[in-house]
Amino acid sequence: MIVSVVTPTFNAIDYLDQCIRSVQAQASERVTVEHIVIDGGSTDGSVELARSLGATVMEGKDDGAFDAAHKATVASSGELVGYLGADDLLLPGALDAVVERYEQERRPWLVGGFRWIDGNGKSLGDIAPPPRWMTGRMMASLGWCCINHMATYVTREFYDRLGGFDRSYRYAGDYDFFCKALDTAPWSAVPRTVACFRRHGGNLTMSLSPRQIEEGRQVEERYASPSARVRMVERQMLRFYLNGRNPTWALRKQLDNLRAADPKTPADSPSH
Repeated sequence: MIVSVVTPTFNAIDYLDQCIRSVQAQASERVTVEHIVIDGGSTDGSVELARSLGATVMEGKDDGAFDAAHKATVASSGELVGYLGADDLLLPGALDAVVERYEQERRPWLVGGFRWIDGNGKSLGDIAPPPRWMTGRMMASLGWCCINHMATYVTREFYDRLGGFDRSYRYAGDYDFFCKALDTAPWSAVPRTVACFRRHGGNLTMSLSPRQIEEGRQVEERYASPSARVRMVERQMLRFYLNGRNPTWALRKQLDNLRAADPKTPADSPSH
């Protein structure tokens, strides 16, 4: 089966080699990998590196990462398509596990677990797939997208049925897309960690921009319950589940919050 992996890039050469090699390593008797790197005008050698490593490269201006991802998805040839940041990695055997579960259940989208790693690849905690009982309304009440797009694969037919990403979003395109997906069709859980999301100085901020906050509010208004009480109950229920299911990750979040309030907080301690 052909699986397409889409990676938008813009001056992302620092970790791109590792990203591409982690995708190439997914090829197996079960999986034929198509890796599409779509570049928005890099000047740091990202395009040349991607080509030299054998990735399929698309170039051209775009209106943000979700616009780029949409263009590459439309051009892809895989029955399944997923997305991977240029800083990030697929773990060995990830796509075999995705395809195996897809062939077993034939649901139009699949979600695996993912791992936070630091700039050196050190694990900062694994996050399991969210609960199967979660709806789009519930996730919109949560206030953030707990489905990681780098651990999620959708069929091309399902992507098209949902209308793809809403390209008006700069930050919440995946949040909006997965709220729609949750309310459209059931998904399959891939029972393993499939991808690593790298958190480092270049991509990690401790505060949200006004536009990020506004886009999150728009998603909540579009999908969440109109009742403030229902939203509060659903938000607390999901928080309790996610923190209890992923304790190491929950401690890392606590540390991040403490460091946002006090930058002197030790990097490897969950509390003062």
